[in-house]
Amino acid sequence: MNFLYIGESLGIAVVQIVVGVALALFSITLSLNLLDKLTSNLDQIAELKKGNIAVGIYVAGILVAVASVIGQGASGIARAFLGGKCAIADLIGGLIQLFIGLPLAIFSITLAQREIYRFFAHRMSGKMETFYINNELKNGNIAIAAMLFGAFYATSAVISQAVSFLSQPIVAALSQI
Repeated sequence: MNFLYIGESLGIAVVQIVVGVALALFSITLSLNLLDKLTSNLDQIAELKKGNIAVGIYVAGILVAVASVIGQGASGIARAFLGGKCAIADLIGGLIQLFIGLPLAIFSITLAQREIYRFFAHRMSGKMETFYINNELKNGNIAIAAMLFGAFYATSAVISQAVSFLSQPIVAALSQI
């Protein structure tokens, strides 16, 4: 039994866990910052304290969407440590994958909310005075919150799959250098 190999493998596993926890905390922080920008005139904490389920669903949608994309980006970093080794090309490819995935996550969530707003503004023109997503959430409109959650999730599922394959061509290109 090779104790050096076991120790090295355990060390790499600990590094992967630490990186995973750090990325999870980062994705939550990023999600909450994005949430503040998307709902600048809505106090999410106050609404959650009141038990506003619609706001809870909305917040959960953003958290799930960002985590989905960041998770795929993190998988590229994890590939660098497979088999008890640290492949620099894989690590660089994973980091590039992560930093491409982050702006895509933010952009896709913002775009999804904007498109839902346009959809309702167009469909409701003439039927109601105005339609504001923040007002609907504040009033506890669970249907709007569920639709936003679905849009965020669907968008992030597609983006995360695209992001998941970014590191492979990057690593192939770096390996040629």
